Amino acid sequence: MSDVLQAIPTLGFPIIACLGLAWYVKYQTDTNSKEVKEMRQEHQAEIAKVTEALNNNTIALQKLCDKFETYDAH
Repeated sequence: MSDVLQAIPTLGFPIIACLGLAWYVKYQTDTNSKEVKEMRQEHQAEIAKVTEALNNNTIALQKLCDKFETYDAH
């Protein structure tokens, strides 16, 4: 912190402020990218579960239709 305070008179407040803001923007971007990546992975897992459930429901519905067809045939 003392290095920053000593740099202000040497470099000037606007330059120090711009460097600080640049660091903040990079930090926020990196954090956001990490969160988006985690959310994408969670979403892919959820979609896989939904796809599996949909496939299972399709199979169950097909079996039910087959039973009705055999029942109607008699």
